[in-house]
Amino acid sequence: MVSDYKRTEVYSGPEAAQPKHMFVWLCNKLADTGIACGSILDVGAATGDFLRYAASRFPNATCEGLEYDRELVQIGNAKAAAIKLHHGDANSMDALNDQAFDAVFLTGTHSIFEDFRPSFAECIRVARPGGRVFITGLFNDYPVDARIHWRYAERFEDDWHPGYNLFSKASIAAFLAGQPRVPAHTFEKFVLPFDLEPQQDPIRSWTEPGDTGERNFRNGIMPLNLELLTLTIGSDSGAER
Repeated sequence: MVSDYKRTEVYSGPEAAQPKHMFVWLCNKLADTGIACGSILDVGAATGDFLRYAASRFPNATCEGLEYDRELVQIGNAKAAAIKLHHGDANSMDALNDQAFDAVFLTGTHSIFEDFRPSFAECIRVARPGGRVFITGLFNDYPVDARIHWRYAERFEDDWHPGYNLFSKASIAAFLAGQPRVPAHTFEKFVLPFDLEPQQDPIRSWTEPGDTGERNFRNGIMPLNLELLTLTIGSDSGAER
């Protein structure tokens, strides 16, 4: 049996004094596009830590988030008025209008799902012409997709957990070929400029040196090929669902 995916304990703690390196990196990527960013959506926003940082980098942008865990939404909305969090499902963002956001972020979320296509299609739907969709997570260089469920050792009666499903770049490309609003996409590897030490929880990721000195991510399950998929949204105003 597979459990519901809950992140309440992981993301309900105090906000870090410094923004995560990934937050800075993603906002740099948005700034590098040169688009006039008036609206930002973070899908799978937890309590909105990324959005609060994004609001500081793009003070003229409206910053909104979508989160499935109601408790995280309540915690996030109580923290700051600069952002707004909505309760909702990344696979069916019914509360959000077509073509409403200049930049859409989906970070560390799509591997929770057993099919990436609904969440990707929804992100594309709510992105404005000329905008960008930034999807960060696990992607397989080889033409193989895998559903991965895990549990802690010796806890045989526990439900299996999702969170590390692996989708291939080949499958991503085949899906995007059927999305006329996405004329171009790119992949870029995410690299930390510092070491990340193992934690007591073997599910939390750490870095290990590669053969040429690069830092590679892994956790207690497998190596983690963490990349940014950037979708360019075309100027055609026709919405695809």
